[in-house]
Amino acid sequence: MKNIDEVPDKGSLYVFLGCQAKSRYPGIEYSTLKALKNLGYTPYTSYEEACCGSFANFSGFADFKILIALAGWNIWVAEKYSKNIVTVCDTCYGAFLRVLKNIKENQSMLEVEKVLGNLSIKPDWDVNIFHVAEVFYRAKDKILEQQKISLEGAKVAVHYGCHYMKSSPEKVLGNSEDPGFLEELISKLGGEVVEYGEKHLCCGVKLNISSLKNPELSTNVTKAKLKSMKEAGANLIVVTCPACLYTFDEFARNEKLKKFSLPVLHVSELVGLVLGFDVLKELALQSHFTPITLPQIEDYLKNWRMIRFKGKVLT
Repeated sequence: MKNIDEVPDKGSLYVFLGCQAKSRYPGIEYSTLKALKNLGYTPYTSYEEACCGSFANFSGFADFKILIALAGWNIWVAEKYSKNIVTVCDTCYGAFLRVLKNIKENQSMLEVEKVLGNLSIKPDWDVNIFHVAEVFYRAKDKILEQQKISLEGAKVAVHYGCHYMKSSPEKVLGNSEDPGFLEELISKLGGEVVEYGEKHLCCGVKLNISSLKNPELSTNVTKAKLKSMKEAGANLIVVTCPACLYTFDEFARNEKLKKFSLPVLHVSELVGLVLGFDVLKELALQSHFTPITLPQIEDYLKNWRMIRFKGKVLT
């Protein structure tokens, strides 16, 4: 179990953005970096970073050796800026921890290091891996001091992704079966946390991208999860992973499934929202398929419809 004192409360951080956030939800990148700066950290990113490789690994297209090589490259990039790597994605988080936990025992390690060495890449593997949700929880008092928008009226269903809770349970902040720290943060920010029956159920994405490749089962799992949240009275989902966000969010695109959809925010978008970031220019919430229907941002909802459906360019 990770202790809160292990999570940095200041200093430099290398923010590993991953593929999903950068390609689908640009507001996650912007809100993460701006929020961390506002909270007293010095965040760094790099266009040199590569995909963590997890989806290719889950799908059977890349073995663990490839995962080690990609982690080695990304750690080499990160070490130029900070020993503390912060991910915005549960899957990237899990990939780093899987590699760091197994490299000493993996027979492919020497081969991977030889290949990386031929490229003059020599990671020393001496890094710390954190999730951005943990960092925001560590900085919760500063968030409260800077809060501009209350979450009053938000009935929030929290979803910790499988790759955060289950990849390396010994590294979870708090209880690996029920971490609870996001619920505490949301309550302090004025939101009402909703408990629901299927809280530990997967969002469904891995059933679609893994070697199982079962879209129907994936959809049914997502539907069961959303139905459980709705029946519990939730009007907003908060997630720790962009892939989970997309899985829930895209239900709004399907005429047969959109009745199950709920507004969903990544934890970085949530923090940006309460810190008063512009919902369109900074959080880019127009990239979501489902509008965030909170009374505090009613003007955004009007603009969201205009931009989303009429192709207007925001100026």
